[in-house]
Amino acid sequence: MEYSTLGKTGLKVSRLCFGSLTLGPLQNNLSPSEGGELLLKAFDKGVNFVDTAQLYQTYPHIRHALKKTDKDIVVATKTYAYSAELAKSALEEARRELDRDVIDIFLLHEQESEHTLRGHAEALDFFMNEKARGRIRAVGLSTHAVDGVHAAVDAGLDVVHPLINLTGLGILDGSREDMENAVRRAKESGLGVYTMKALGGGHLYARAGEALTYALKWGHSLAVGMKSELELNSNVFFLETGRFPPEDQELLLRQNRQILIEDHCIGCQKCVLACKSKALALQGNHVICIKEACLLCGYCAAYCEQFCIKMI
Repeated sequence: MEYSTLGKTGLKVSRLCFGSLTLGPLQNNLSPSEGGELLLKAFDKGVNFVDTAQLYQTYPHIRHALKKTDKDIVVATKTYAYSAELAKSALEEARRELDRDVIDIFLLHEQESEHTLRGHAEALDFFMNEKARGRIRAVGLSTHAVDGVHAAVDAGLDVVHPLINLTGLGILDGSREDMENAVRRAKESGLGVYTMKALGGGHLYARAGEALTYALKWGHSLAVGMKSELELNSNVFFLETGRFPPEDQELLLRQNRQILIEDHCIGCQKCVLACKSKALALQGNHVICIKEACLLCGYCAAYCEQFCIKMI
């Protein structure tokens, strides 16, 4: 496994970051022990970087793995907190649930521009103060927007976690080339960059090798969601050799996922309003998924009070 220093943070991370969204209730709903054991297998293969978020509900999975390893694991988490009070609650939750005094990386979740970042200024100030106190090592933001990357640079943050992929699928406010220029600026400014959605929520599975090769050029690390030992082994093999094991190709292509919106949907549209990709729409009294726009992040499920959205 290759490692890279995450910008000016000084944190040494594996080029493959384990995206833990896939482990929790918004996606595959593995138990903490099941998910934790998969993480342990990743650690044994040299992966030392894990991405999570308050929304994902995967702190128990990560804690399970952290308690059973002596390796130095870097954990990045995210929150939608906008006030100092909410930011404090998010930090204390992460410290308590991960059983860690210090959180390596704390990000503001899904920031779109300097304007949304300004709306989270109180939370950002809190995290910066906690970094000065030594309870956070690095502060940053995650974004699906070109302007979000520029906002991270202009604010002098440590880390940015942007969406970038071969076709530009999911970028909210520009082209793939616009995002490339923004990410290049971030790296030249010393920010740690770890990227997401290299496979475009599954739309690029048929071009997986090409898609991962492209995405790896743009960050110090690449976050990939993994839910099985097959996926873990295949991705590690790719990172180490530049190709997938031939025997895994057909199996991986069969693992395409989709959103299921069950019949008891009442059409409240909370999920529609929450979807940044505009992949959900109301049709009559029922929400439908616009598959060509869906990134299969599963975030929408967190907003469904009827529990009718599932990843299958």
